[in-house]
Formats: sequence, C-alpha cells, structure tokens
Amino acid sequence: MMEICKTRTEQFLEIGLDLEEWQRLYYKNQQDYIRKRLIAIKYLYTGYSRLQVCQFIDCSYNTLASWIDKFIEGGLERLVEPIKHKNAPQHLSQENKQELRKIILEQSPKEHGIDRNFWTGEIIAQIIQHKWNISLKDSRIYEILKELKVTYQKAHRDYANANKAEQGEFVEELKKK
Repeated sequence: MMEICKTRTEQFLEIGLDLEEWQRLYYKNQQDYIRKRLIAIKYLYTGYSRLQVCQFIDCSYNTLASWIDKFIEGGLERLVEPIKHKNAPQHLSQENKQELRKIILEQSPKEHGIDRNFWTGEIIAQIIQHKWNISLKDSRIYEILKELKVTYQKAHRDYANANKAEQGEFVEELKKK
C-alpha cells in the first residue's frame, strides 16, 4: 500500500498551536529574531498567507519556509533554539586583539578621527575596518571585548531622577578642567 505524502502546510496545521506555550516562550525569549519566528507562526495559524507574513515581519519567503520546517521538525521548542555559531572563523589575530585592547583602554575615538568621546561597538568596528580592513558586526565586537576582559556599560536615558543643581556643578567642573 502506498502512503500519501502530506504537504508542509498539512503537516504544519496538523501540529496545532498551543497559545499558552507560545506566550510563555515569547516572554521568555527576548531576542528579536526568536520573537519574529514566533510571531510568524502565530500569524500563519490565524490565517494569514505566507506572503502576507513575510511582509508583516520583513523576512524573505525562504526564511519563513525554514522557520516552518523547524516548527514541523520540533514544534515551538525547536523554533526558539538560538542560532549557534560553531567555530566561527577568527578574523582578528591575537596580536590585533591585544592592540585593539590597548587602543580602547588608552585612547579615545577622537584620536582616530571620530568625533565622539566614548567607545561604542559601531565605533570599534569602524576602527577595526580602517586599521585592519576587517568588517565585523557589533555583536562580534562585544564577544571580542568579553574575550579581552574589557567591560562596557550600556548607555541609557534616565532623566527622571536628575538633579539640575548637581548637573550644573558637574558641567562647571568639566569646563574648569
């Protein structure tokens, strides 16, 4: 007897969507790329076409198809598995990394022609591009900083507790220096 192969759409719809599990995983996983996957699957279950979902969440049709395949293979748990970068090639040599560490700790971006007073991942990537002609993403920059045991502080806006008098004194003190 011959088995009839089901289409991916039939396999997908057969699995069903547990909305409580979906919501738990959505709030557990803060990464944008994982949330996009979850939202895409939910949209498909609410009746949107694949093309509509691609437009809503700004992804390619092939990317959506790969997410559907992941979902079919292992449900929501497989869908939220993080991207693993196995043995990503090191583009920056150890010598370059040590030189970069020295630059970050002992110099300012202004000394490299950048009109900023503090380092950001984007600025560090620019320095690497200019100095060694190596293009790295911000996420890789932060991995390198961790390897080099260089800590950083994320900037944020928190003006609610600001003391105007103290701010004025601080500015005046900076001007004196």
